[in-house]
Amino acid sequence: MLYRYQKEYEKIVLGILSLSQERSNLEYLKQEIDWCCASDNRNLFIWKDQFNNWAGVIGVETKYDFILLRRITLTPDVNTMFNIFHVLDNLQKIYPDKQIVGTLKNKLIIAKWERNNEQR
Repeated sequence: MLYRYQKEYEKIVLGILSLSQERSNLEYLKQEIDWCCASDNRNLFIWKDQFNNWAGVIGVETKYDFILLRRITLTPDVNTMFNIFHVLDNLQKIYPDKQIVGTLKNKLIIAKWERNNEQR
């Protein structure tokens, strides 16, 4: 399940983001959170897995008719395509009228998710 970011979740979000191989610099991660929360069209979500553990951070930017997936970071123990698809399904429920698109970095994940949905 996805939960909108609130300031009280900051340490949880920082912990999950620090597991990412991209950057683990605490100041950079705080700036990323601040950037994501500085605009009404950007949202940060925290994902709880099926065991009710905080297990992911998802950053999105809403545009006219689509949602741009800027970041999806899952903890190493749950970082599977099955869980990524589950997160994207949850995101689509929050934004049912918008198409989810990816950045250059994560567009392949979105393409796999879309193919998976076509097969269902």
